[in-house]
Amino acid sequence: MGLHEKILDSQVYRRWNRKRATGPLAQFYDIAPVASDRHISDIEFVALDLETTGLNPKNNEIISVGWVLIRNRGVDFSSAQHFLVRPTKDVTESSAVIHGILDSHVADAPDIETVLRQLLPVLAGRVLLAHHAPIELGFLGRACKKLYGASLQLPTVDTLVLALRDIHRQGIPFKSGALKLQNLRKLHNLPPYRAHNALTDAMATAELFLAQINKRDPKGELELDRVLR
Repeated sequence: MGLHEKILDSQVYRRWNRKRATGPLAQFYDIAPVASDRHISDIEFVALDLETTGLNPKNNEIISVGWVLIRNRGVDFSSAQHFLVRPTKDVTESSAVIHGILDSHVADAPDIETVLRQLLPVLAGRVLLAHHAPIELGFLGRACKKLYGASLQLPTVDTLVLALRDIHRQGIPFKSGALKLQNLRKLHNLPPYRAHNALTDAMATAELFLAQINKRDPKGELELDRVLR
């Protein structure tokens, strides 16, 4: 974890956000975060994925959100949720080519605040799980700051970071595309999923994480701070 991530994950930064947060975000911060010394097998994770109109949270918007819970080291598929999100601007052609979401698909979708009111209670008291988490944290944090006066901060595990640690530990050559979600799933003998659907990618990330953890910790004794980003 770099210095920037350490600051963002610190309790000082959490308290700073809590003082400024309003509405559902304030309620989110009222629930204590998961202690980093707890065993992973005792923790609930929220595997989350976003589809956006671009990669820059300052200029682009969320247009799809999907999540699923991990409980008792298993994916709780009954918890899966998927929402299209109505942006404030037209969906660009370049982004539509990637995720297949058109203006007509999101014309009657809820806005991001409506979706956040459902998502924030799910995240409270749990650990966020994402593949390349800065995307999710960046977009959700900016949306929360705009709507509720503060950013979103919570314990986060990044399956991409876990994979990168494996590569460094094993001393194997780094290949282009090796850290892509589908390539990592293949490496762990997981079946292919169609990419660029928020819920499908969230479930794919959840399964990848469980495969990564099972290799690290077959007895279920690994502590959370060993896998935090």
